[in-house]
Amino acid sequence: MKRNFEEIEEIKNVFYLKSLRLLRSKLVLSLLILFFSVLIIGCTKKDETEIILDNSEPLALAPDVQWAVVSEPYAAFKESKDWSASVIGHCRKGDVLQIKGKSLDSKNEVWYYFEQGWLHSSSVLVYSNRLRAQKYASQTEK
Repeated sequence: MKRNFEEIEEIKNVFYLKSLRLLRSKLVLSLLILFFSVLIIGCTKKDETEIILDNSEPLALAPDVQWAVVSEPYAAFKESKDWSASVIGHCRKGDVLQIKGKSLDSKNEVWYYFEQGWLHSSSVLVYSNRLRAQKYASQTEK
């Protein structure tokens, strides 16, 4: 009887080891299938999106050129960098302008020079490129 019990225990151990090996094999196979699935999905061709570069304004992305968006509802271009200077032009909120120069007045206030004249720094928001300036201008109401 004792011998039968030992044989049964030995058979149990053999089945247990075989089931462990089978489980390990299934796990390895599952991981390999998962790995190759991810690999295949990652290598499939995606929809191509065309990037269109607008080169109508060559200075739009130039690193040394700044752009301004008029932040006031209505701003007046001045002949010189002084509040009492005569008005030589006008602009409206959301207008995008290329900054041609920057200077301080006698009170150490910043003024920006544009083709149309001078604007005080309180009238504009300055951006590093035209695309950012246009994005902000499109989000504001004129």
